[in-house]
Amino acid sequence: MYSFTNGVSRDTIGDFVQSEDYVGRMDLNQRIFKAREDAKMTQAQLAEAVGKTRGAVAQWESGEVRPRHQTLVDIAKATKKPLIWLLHGGEVDAEITAPLAAGLPVIGEVAAGMWRESALIYERHYEPVAAHPDYPPHGQRLYRVSGNSINRIAASGEYLHAVAVDEAGVQPENGDLVIVRRLHHGLAEYTAKTMVWEDGRWLLRPESNDPDWQTDIELNGDEDTEIKVTDIVVAKWSPIERRRKVSR
Repeated sequence: MYSFTNGVSRDTIGDFVQSEDYVGRMDLNQRIFKAREDAKMTQAQLAEAVGKTRGAVAQWESGEVRPRHQTLVDIAKATKKPLIWLLHGGEVDAEITAPLAAGLPVIGEVAAGMWRESALIYERHYEPVAAHPDYPPHGQRLYRVSGNSINRIAASGEYLHAVAVDEAGVQPENGDLVIVRRLHHGLAEYTAKTMVWEDGRWLLRPESNDPDWQTDIELNGDEDTEIKVTDIVVAKWSPIERRRKVSR
């Protein structure tokens, strides 16, 4: 998972230095190299196709820098490789890539403007929401919004369609709406905010018209508290109650 204590890379604010979290996964840099070679493209040609520099491509292929997710989407399109292969390679099996017939699981609630305890009893269920095609299906889930502190994006009762950072192998970027978990003395709490890189620090910014929720929050873990970005929000879903006609 991404921690607020991490810094940004030399190339762009959206590209993050390869971390130890990726040691156990398949080598993304080798798949980028193979995709380019199979497409018979030079580093300069791939760089031009995705709007980056040749030096950036060299950093990806050496494993020094991991491209942000949108750049991986662009690489897949430019090299005509499936995005799911670029993200996971041969480790992806049919169970992971198969469509989620039951929809996406709702795994909890976020109060957006405040931390919400995850230990409260919440019965997991599914809503008829299709998986986003740009991300691995197995890493996608829903959070129900409670409260109005993010009402510029989602109202209370709507659902945030999120992609798990660890399970999907994606990284948060400057400007993303994210789900954040705080672990404090064994208690897990969650909130949703826009993550902003500003003046050399990561901030959580509310997206609300409510005057009570207008202050940025800078969060850092300590010996007793661990803070992690667990999900990136990629969409929202609003259920509409059916208006049944009166029987004649």
